[in-house]
Amino acid sequence: MPPVSTERFNGVTIAELARNTEVCRAAFSLSHLEGRLLEHRPLQGGCGISNGVEVERTSISLNKEFRSTCQLAATFSVFEEKILQPAAERHFDQPVSRIDHWGTYACRNRNNRQAGSRSEHALANAIDIAGFRLQDGRSITVREDWNAGGSKEAFLREVHQGACQLFQGVIGPDGDRHHHDHFHFDMGRWRFCR
Repeated sequence: MPPVSTERFNGVTIAELARNTEVCRAAFSLSHLEGRLLEHRPLQGGCGISNGVEVERTSISLNKEFRSTCQLAATFSVFEEKILQPAAERHFDQPVSRIDHWGTYACRNRNNRQAGSRSEHALANAIDIAGFRLQDGRSITVREDWNAGGSKEAFLREVHQGACQLFQGVIGPDGDRHHHDHFHFDMGRWRFCR
C-alpha cells in the first residue's frame, strides 16, 4: 500500500487535500460522499472545526451522520475502498453494508481527562469506530470480536493494520485501556499505530 500522501480521493492526493482547503471542498462536492460543507467554526478553548464537512453517507451506510475535517472524510472514503471492503470480501465473501461509529467532533481532552492536551476530536479530526455490519446482517464489533478468534478477529486485525497505512493516528484495543471497544482513526500531526 502506498503512503497516505499518494492515495487519491476524487483525483486529488490526500496530501494535497490537507494543504488546500478549497481543493478538498471541491473534491468533496464532486465525490460520492453525501453531505454538505460546514461553515468555519473558529477555535474557542482549543475546540473548533476548520475545513469541515457533514457526512450523511459514504459508500456504506452509517449508523449516524458525522462532522469532520474534509481531510478526515476523504481519508475515510479511501479507507472504505482500499482497506475495509477488500478485507470483508477476503474474510466473508461479501461487503460491509454499515459502519457503526461513536462520532467525530467532541470538545474534550484526550481520553476524556480533566487536564491535558485536547483530543483530535476537539478539531473534528478523528472518528471512533465501534463495529461493522455485513451484507447478510452479521455484526462485527471491536468489543466482542477483537480477541474472538476466527474470521471476525482476523478481519478486525486486518482492518486495523490497513488503517495504519492511511490515517495519521490509529489506536485499537491493544493500544490502551481507553480503546478496548473501538478503533480511533485521526488525521492529526503525529503518526502512530497502536
